Amino acid sequence: MRYFSTFALIISIYLLTSCSELYISIHESSEKSESSVKTKNCTLIEPCRLGEDTEFWVSKEDLKAEESFKVYLKNHAIQSMGLAHIEGVSMYMGKIPISFELHEQGLWVAEAMVGACNLEQMKWKIVLSAASDGLDASPPIFYTKR
Repeated sequence: MRYFSTFALIISIYLLTSCSELYISIHESSEKSESSVKTKNCTLIEPCRLGEDTEFWVSKEDLKAEESFKVYLKNHAIQSMGLAHIEGVSMYMGKIPISFELHEQGLWVAEAMVGACNLEQMKWKIVLSAASDGLDASPPIFYTKR
């Protein structure tokens, strides 16, 4: 009888804790639903602000893997742009080097292409070198589809 009581107590505790785990996982997944996560790219019509003086956008809203696109960075304080690279945020995809060139006063442009991965939508960031004086903002983020 003693073993049966112990067994029933352990099963009851297991069932109670597993039910509470289910509630927690549902709650966490609902916070990260598609409606709460920004998945649109910044474009010329709606550029992203990176700090007070910097704007960033890509050439089109729907970027696809393995298709060429342009990256724009606008900041009048940057005098020279060193090396930069693209890194995957959603998953590691290596470092893809890009080179920004001055297009007009304060507007830097780079041609880029990223690889395909197994995710439906991939999040990327652009890492600028320390030589990009005048830029003290978070890294530019963009998204591609398979």
